[in-house]
Amino acid sequence: MSQSLKKRAIHLLAAAILTTSAVSGASLIAAPTVSAAKVSTSQIKLDEKAAVKKFNNKYADAKVDEIQLETKGNKYVYEISGFDNDKEYSANVNAKTGKVTKAHSEKLEQNDDKTALDLDKAISRKEANRLAEKAAKKGHGQSWTLETDNGTTIWEVEVVDGHKSTDVKINAHDKKVISTEAD
Repeated sequence: MSQSLKKRAIHLLAAAILTTSAVSGASLIAAPTVSAAKVSTSQIKLDEKAAVKKFNNKYADAKVDEIQLETKGNKYVYEISGFDNDKEYSANVNAKTGKVTKAHSEKLEQNDDKTALDLDKAISRKEANRLAEKAAKKGHGQSWTLETDNGTTIWEVEVVDGHKSTDVKINAHDKKVISTEAD
């Protein structure tokens, strides 16, 4: 499921819960959480290539097919997914320390159609972030995903400005903005 579909599903679920609560007279008590906007991007010390090296130290023969960078609690974490002929792999890498905090592997399903990323041909997360912030006109990048979508390597950047969020998709090879979608 793509990042934007996940966000839409969460927004719809939240709206349904709030509507149900309002109709039934129930009240919701929100627990304090750390949002991405409150976690400083200055905590990101590793770029995506360094994070992939950490992943490859764990899974030497795996080809990477997706890289996500987002907040987990009060820190930024890379979620890297990859595969080989037999298995698919995932690992979380702390973006500040480089420590692999979670790793998992499982048998590759025969019908899984995986495409390896070519990081040498893709623009960096920092470059994608700059382009996304420019396209969104306001705000700062808060989460990033590099993946292949219909044969095109794309960066999807969530740009946040206060309570407004804009998803910007950028072709990771030619730097062209594919789409901008405000939530």
